[in-house]
Amino acid sequence: MIAEIVNPDYRFSSILKITPEWLRVHKYRAVLMDIDNTLAARNSWAVPEKHIDWLQKLQEQDIRIVLASNNGGKQISAIEKQLTEHGLHIPLLRWAGKPFPRAYAGAIRLLEESAAKEGRAKLDLAKDPGCILAAGDQLFTDVLGAHWYNLPVAWLRPLSRNDFIGTKLLRLLEKCVSRYLDKKGILPEEDC
Repeated sequence: MIAEIVNPDYRFSSILKITPEWLRVHKYRAVLMDIDNTLAARNSWAVPEKHIDWLQKLQEQDIRIVLASNNGGKQISAIEKQLTEHGLHIPLLRWAGKPFPRAYAGAIRLLEESAAKEGRAKLDLAKDPGCILAAGDQLFTDVLGAHWYNLPVAWLRPLSRNDFIGTKLLRLLEKCVSRYLDKKGILPEEDC
């Protein structure tokens, strides 16, 4: 049933709640993070400083990160430049095409290519398919796509209510589906 494939494994009010300690306890060694309205507000050309600090803490704790956006162009290039200026060399997939599996395959390929360039060991997805946590703010792109690719996923509150018109319509459907999941008692509690 569609409601169960869009039911997240976890729910958080902010990416800041996904701490390196939490990731270690849950045995996640990498995070596939959405950009738009998750890491940076929609139409923003900058990542908030508190999110930059969060990314730096993850990297200091040897947690790998790959970013994905269904957008591209100058906005995403500006975000990538900002991250680089802060010493963060994080692979970034533009025009990802979430929720389709090729988006997740592409993001993971970037993550592996980055590890190879740094001389780091690859993540063995065959032995440990759950070592990557996907995270994003939309049920019908981020959660659906991650589950379609068999990745665990954290659903986050969007950073702003400023959405593309198509996303606004999906947000209405999200509300109905999340209420249904909550009524069934299967929607994860937030920040647990």
